[in-house]
Amino acid sequence: MPTAAILTDIQSFSSLKELFGYWPFVAALLGNGYFFVIITTVLTFVLIGACLLAKYIPHILNDLSIGTNNELPPFGLKLWVALIVLVPVFFDAGILWFVLWWFIVLWGYLNVIERRIAFVFISMIFMSSWISHVGAGFMTYSQTGVNREMFSLGHAVGTPGDSIALVSWIKGDTADAEPMNIQALAEIKKGNRQEAVSLLSRALDLEPNNNRYYNHLGITLAGMGRNNEAIKAFQNAITLEPGNAVYHYNLSRLHQAAYNLYEAEQSIQKASKIDPARVRVFLNQEEQAHDYSYISEHIPVMRQVARQMRPSGELTLAADAMWNSVLGLFQRNKAMYISLVAFLVLFLLGHIPEEKFTKRCSRCGNLYYVGKTSGSGYPMCLQCHWLETKAKKQMNSVQTGKAEEIKQYRVRNAARTQKLELILPGLGSIVANKAPKGIFRLTMFSAGLVLVVTGGRVLSSFIPTGFDITGLLRITGIIVLGLIYFRSYKSPPVKYGA
Repeated sequence: MPTAAILTDIQSFSSLKELFGYWPFVAALLGNGYFFVIITTVLTFVLIGACLLAKYIPHILNDLSIGTNNELPPFGLKLWVALIVLVPVFFDAGILWFVLWWFIVLWGYLNVIERRIAFVFISMIFMSSWISHVGAGFMTYSQTGVNREMFSLGHAVGTPGDSIALVSWIKGDTADAEPMNIQALAEIKKGNRQEAVSLLSRALDLEPNNNRYYNHLGITLAGMGRNNEAIKAFQNAITLEPGNAVYHYNLSRLHQAAYNLYEAEQSIQKASKIDPARVRVFLNQEEQAHDYSYISEHIPVMRQVARQMRPSGELTLAADAMWNSVLGLFQRNKAMYISLVAFLVLFLLGHIPEEKFTKRCSRCGNLYYVGKTSGSGYPMCLQCHWLETKAKKQMNSVQTGKAEEIKQYRVRNAARTQKLELILPGLGSIVANKAPKGIFRLTMFSAGLVLVVTGGRVLSSFIPTGFDITGLLRITGIIVLGLIYFRSYKSPPVKYGA
């Protein structure tokens, strides 16, 4: 019986569809998408915090001035506010500590929607250890769990060093079946089929329902002339995944080599019904090789992606570094406790009487300590609340004067917030109590800025692909920034007379 070869190599990429079948490219693509979302989110929260500072620092200055009986000069008050706002600087904290601190300092001034934003932010801190772990998995995807070595050897582009690393890993981690499978394929190519059978048997002991391992065991046994055992192995693979054309094709090649022509024809017909185009490719390759050829299978892409998330020394170091770069001050495993303490602090701050904090009336712009809220939950002074409850036909001269004051404030506020919106899209909206619009614009601004700076690429595939869209993504980022500024100009936060 002729000895069958294994058709497995890394082919040239003729289409994007083929490229998505290769783990390094997919891992880099998913990682870049993940980091794009994370960086955009972090930048958005930082900008939201900066916008809230711009909105409420005048309130803090007013409270400090009254609290000190107007004895401190304006410059001294500003220094005190700067000191309060920049406290995290003295602890060498990450950028998100500034945002958390700003939410705590400004808590008494925030409206309902802004407080919800703070809770969402703290929830993100609660999950930050897990977020860092996943990010580190993408960042170290070619370094952990011999993933790079398995990919290289499985696609026939490995080096002797890759094989040595894989053998060492198998000796040290006897519960990891996938490296055993890859090493078995390498042993088949060397002609060490008995060693391959031993490795695949160990792998099947660990994962008895893995159809790929049965397929490779069948290939190995067929090469050793143990046809009955090989047929059983291929049939086990078919039982586990009957819709896989590879297993029917391999079984047909085994029957063909043993001159069981009827069984070979039956198996090749089943394979052709499942995937005729793929079977035709196999037959063409076999014709060119002038030999019966068995088809081995690569590790599924998503299984490889899942493997790279396994805890390891390299992943832990990368996750700690990522977490420290944006939070720091404490260890990553303390993230959950930090968020719970932050929730507790905000809960306690919520029990401070409202009259202790200066509010700005959303209708007339006057500062006050005791007042009401509008139907939308925004601050409203007692005069405006009283005016709103009066019928227009009952308006006297005092009410008319107040209505004129409101009108003038709206005119000034519209001009001011439009200027702020053009400085930073979303700033004017947040100052004008249009938080949803402001958050949306800040998010789009952050996304566009990240695209322009990074080109959408933080990670690179270690297998060269010739597929680079960073220039296109940078252009997209510029377009997004242009559109958001255009929208800020055409749709200001507050319209005159609103």
